[in-house]
Formats: sequence, structure tokens, C-alpha cells
Amino acid sequence: MLRTLIPLLLLLIFTNFGFSQSEKIRIKTGNLTGSNYLKTDDFYLTHYLYIDLFLRENLFPDASPDDVSSILTAMKKYVSVENKLDIEIEKPGRRNYLIRFAILKKDDGTELLIAFTNWSVQKKEFEKEIKMENDSYTRWYFLNGDKMTYRKDMSNQNDYSSMNKSDLANAYLFDELSENDSEIKNIIDEALNPSDLSLSDKIMANLILLKYQIFKKENDNVAKQTEYLTELFEKNKLQPSLRGLQMVFEATKFQIELIR
Repeated sequence: MLRTLIPLLLLLIFTNFGFSQSEKIRIKTGNLTGSNYLKTDDFYLTHYLYIDLFLRENLFPDASPDDVSSILTAMKKYVSVENKLDIEIEKPGRRNYLIRFAILKKDDGTELLIAFTNWSVQKKEFEKEIKMENDSYTRWYFLNGDKMTYRKDMSNQNDYSSMNKSDLANAYLFDELSENDSEIKNIIDEALNPSDLSLSDKIMANLILLKYQIFKKENDNVAKQTEYLTELFEKNKLQPSLRGLQMVFEATKFQIELIR
């Protein structure tokens, strides 16, 4: 579940080259037609793409909210079945970080958002160009209305009957089935109910609750829950076993900044 929870991507300045909010980032729009193609809820965009394209593989962990936001805004505006969008991020060292966003529409009507990169998973380095046929790091997601779902979070990839309450609430939040969403809050309440709940399980359930509140755009509750979790981590800051959950929380706070 930490893979799904470890989170979290918006201002455009027009130049002859494209859009950019940072000198480190070049967004290559060229002659692309902008039309706000992607209808995916910002909750999913900021969650998945921040984690997958900035935190994983240590690709660009020092990205600022402005950096991430500029890329996401351009992606929402330009990426379609007809349009691919190329991003170049200046990195110290020999080669820059390249990302190509594309939407693939399959014969059955299913749409996939795909992010290709020039990061070699095997060599652990950035290559000269994006080579889609080799082991370059690639992520793809199913698009379904305003939901976006990573392939391993699809309902047919998980056995919901074997999950505990926290895992089930998390799975419902990130799967492709909108009809599951109305059950999430009650399941989280049940996860938090046992009096003998361990500290780590308590924090995990509260992190999922925070994610759910972000998803539902409950801004007041998001603020209160963030404050509560901040205090909870501060009281238990000497416990090394909570380090992973602390990282989840920090990434979730980054996501909150992006959505504001």
C-alpha cells in the first residue's frame, strides 16, 4: 500500500519555445493545439505523476511545486490522442531528464496515459534520448472519466476479499470503479475503530483519510487532518519504524500544495 500512498503536480509563461515555470524545465509545445484535453481529476494527476516521475528512481526529488505544476498544466492542456508532449528537465551531470507524454486509444475504446522517459532502469542513468523499445522507465495509467488508475491498482489486479480495512479503503480510492468511492469513508472509520490499534496502523488509516479528504476537496478537514498528523508524528519522532509513513506524509503535503 505504501507504493500507492507515497505521493503526489499548476502557471504557464509563454515563450517562443513553449511553457515553463522554471529555468530548469523546457516544455516543448511547438505547434501543438491547446484545448484542456485531460479531464482527469487533479487528485490523481498530482498523486501518481509526482510520485512516479519525480520521486521514484530519484528522478527529480528536488522539484518545487512550481516545477511540477508547470509540467502538469501543460500536460492537461496539450496531451491528447493526436498530440504528444515532450518535457526536458535540466539535471546536473552529463544528460538531462526527458519525458514524453502520450495518450493511446485502444481498439476497444480504452484510453491510456503513458509517460516515457530516458531513464535506464538497468543502467541507472539518463540516456541520450527516449528509447521506447528498451528498458527505459515508463509508466502508464488507465483513463476512465475523471479517474486515472495505475495498472497495478486496477480492480482486476487485486483480491479485495483478502484485504484489511485500511488496504481496502486505499484500493477503492485508487481503482477505476467510481461506485466504490461512496464506501471509502465508512471503511476508514471501521479501520480506526479498534481500541488496540497499533500506532503505525493508526497513522496509516489517518493518512488514507487525509488522501480521501483531498480527493473530496474537503479543504477544512484537510487542514485539520494535516495538523493532527503533524502533531502525531512530532510526538513519536524518535520511532524509526515510522520513517516510511513520515515520507508518505511529506509527499502528501506536497500534493496539497499542488492542488491549492
